[in-house]
Amino acid sequence: MVSENPPSSFTLDVAEQLIKLKLTVFKICLLLALALPATAQIIEESATENTEPEIAEEEAIESDSDGSLDEESAKEYMEPEIAEEEAIEADSDGSLDDAMNSIDVIEVRDGVGLSADVRIGYFESEIDERDATSQTEDLIGSRWRFRTEVKMFPHLRAVGRIAGICSNNECSPNLVLEDSIPTTSGMSDGDITIDEAYLHWFRLDRFDLALGRMQTKFVARGGVFAKSLDRNDSNNINVNWTDGLHATFRGKNGWVPHLILQHNSPNGASNVRRGPLDFDDSGARVSYFFGTESLKRTRLFLQRGMDISYLPKSLLKDGSLSGRREDYYGIVIRTANRWPERDEGIRLRVAAELGYAPETQTRATAGLVGDGDADGLAWNVVLSLMDFKPKHSVGVNYGRVGAGWLLSPQFRQNESLTEIRYQWRRNRQLAFDFRIRQRKELEQQALTVGKQEELDFFLRLTWGGTFK
Repeated sequence: MVSENPPSSFTLDVAEQLIKLKLTVFKICLLLALALPATAQIIEESATENTEPEIAEEEAIESDSDGSLDEESAKEYMEPEIAEEEAIEADSDGSLDDAMNSIDVIEVRDGVGLSADVRIGYFESEIDERDATSQTEDLIGSRWRFRTEVKMFPHLRAVGRIAGICSNNECSPNLVLEDSIPTTSGMSDGDITIDEAYLHWFRLDRFDLALGRMQTKFVARGGVFAKSLDRNDSNNINVNWTDGLHATFRGKNGWVPHLILQHNSPNGASNVRRGPLDFDDSGARVSYFFGTESLKRTRLFLQRGMDISYLPKSLLKDGSLSGRREDYYGIVIRTANRWPERDEGIRLRVAAELGYAPETQTRATAGLVGDGDADGLAWNVVLSLMDFKPKHSVGVNYGRVGAGWLLSPQFRQNESLTEIRYQWRRNRQLAFDFRIRQRKELEQQALTVGKQEELDFFLRLTWGGTFK
């Protein structure tokens, strides 16, 4: 079991990094300012072509009931009410909340809110190993989560959630509180832990600020799929999380910048970060994520986004603690659209991601023959045929990830992936998924007789609902 740091270590570590944070955020903002001027111009032109929905006067007054905004300012920033069919469509990327950050809420309930979700599945895989042997693995696994939130003040809420994993291999309850995940994907079978515990200060029309343990997700919104090259906490039946701070600001043009400061334990990260990333050095205590995304629908796009992950002093360039330790960067752009432009009926959803890491480990560290550094390029494309029959959809995903891309929880490095998935989504609370997936190594490992290949499938049922 991974050792646990005292609760005060998080606060002390963040304080030590405060000066470094200011400089880093400035660098990131400068980089984006240089990279996105043309995009900003297109956004503004698009904004002028579309008439903003009229906002009811009483809604503006209600938003400003605490006196912090006058009526004119409230009208300027207040987003229009989201129609029910749009809310369902926005929630249909994957199953349940697969595409939602912890702070992604349309409205906050008064008093105490209670909700729960359960996901159970049968998983089987056939693996051809690098030594020419093969093996078959099967598993019946489940994940359950129980969540409560309390609205403490008009613009402050507290959220907590416990989550547990159970399988036919291990289901004996084991309550643990860790600051890093003990396996490569999350908590171990049988573990019960807290995967959300945060304070959320919000103005839903303008900005959010959350501090504590939360879920962070930045995915390509592909309909049947919710895939990500860099950040997707607790995908499938895994349990992991982000410890730190998450801030957003909603621009009037539809773009929403995000800033995440993540605390990393010396024992490892709390979400998926692949080797040879290592956080034992004191300079790796805090990693940074800056992204901007627009879900404002245009003729060409459902989603546009770009983000940068910066993990200082975390890359073991030569694969050892005594070797070179470098900063690791990952840059991702993603986009999605649908044809025809409607929220119901048969339609095609298309999504894509492209990622690049400029600094990677050596090929020798990655176990590959040859000199130089490992490939830092990664990409994937999703095609989903939505509602080919009412509530029935099917999708195809193909991706290729270089050995130097180390951030994705859903794509392993040095692999190609081909996946076909069928989904029956009864409503926002109930979904059934069936998947067949093949993964192949791109480059053969040194001193092996062949490349590893894996064929797997699952049958999975997801349910989630609100009690209060």
